[in-house]
Amino acid sequence: MANDHAEAAQTIAAVETATPTKRLHPGRVSVIIPTYNCARYIGDALQSVAVQSYDDLEIVVIDDGSSDDTRAVVARSGVPCSYVMNERHKGPAGARNHGIGLSSGQYIAFLDADDAWLPNKLALQIAALEADPGLLALGSIMIPWDSTPSQIDPTATLRRYSFSEMIVRNRLGTPTVVCRRDALSKVGLFDEAMNIAEDYELWLRLSRIGAVGRLETPLARFRQRPDGASAGNRDRTFDLDMRFARSLANRYPDVPGIRRLVKQGLSAREFERAIELCDVEKRYWQALRATANSIRNWPWSHPLGLGRPLTRLRRVRRIVLDALHAQCGVGV
Repeated sequence: MANDHAEAAQTIAAVETATPTKRLHPGRVSVIIPTYNCARYIGDALQSVAVQSYDDLEIVVIDDGSSDDTRAVVARSGVPCSYVMNERHKGPAGARNHGIGLSSGQYIAFLDADDAWLPNKLALQIAALEADPGLLALGSIMIPWDSTPSQIDPTATLRRYSFSEMIVRNRLGTPTVVCRRDALSKVGLFDEAMNIAEDYELWLRLSRIGAVGRLETPLARFRQRPDGASAGNRDRTFDLDMRFARSLANRYPDVPGIRRLVKQGLSAREFERAIELCDVEKRYWQALRATANSIRNWPWSHPLGLGRPLTRLRRVRRIVLDALHAQCGVGV
């Protein structure tokens, strides 16, 4: 599988359509922004790159067949970039791969068209990557769009994650990730046959050959869009994520304890889904079922190993009480 990905990395087509916006000189960091009908949002994404304190960069926007006025919005933004319209819709993996193939930076940074970075993001991440040549990919914390970020700590803790920890749960949000181009040349690019978790699958491949990590400070914002790809379809997205998680035991049969790690990861996903069902969707009995599934998969401490043994117990109690209150009007 790794050889297939590596071969794909070397054969990406470099020509599709014209570029209506001027291109910044090739930079040390290539920022890849895939977009599909995001005219309402992409201006914010571009501006968040333009105001970075680190400016040795190039921006490559890959329009994956938009039918809105994304092209005009990019042109009006005034942000120097390459804009390329795909001749056919490729999906997020294909669009990102196309952008990587057109770029030239030593580092590759990813940003979705409906998200944005905070101003010091690249400066902090590139400094961390320069300080540790063994670090192949680096993310950060993401916060909701309307949240007020806490003070950004320039000495933020860099937490490294092993392959085993990444099997349990994906710790890297794609719009926060910066990775080394030479690392991608070894493991290959995004798997275009996948329609979910294609980013997580790539981070797993990277974590098998080197270190991946996350700066424990918020450096990016994400939008919770009413028209997003998973909006109104969270159950299906969750089911697909669980299906991919279950497949990890067969993908990596040579890893010691892989089935135990997968069960721990399934428990973590079920528990996170239970919290979402309870707090966001107000589907309390479904939250209770997800909680039971989580405990069945991993009956011990918190599946993510947060070092706070009572955290899970308190949250389970809250979910149970909310479910009883919704069904019977029992006071909490």
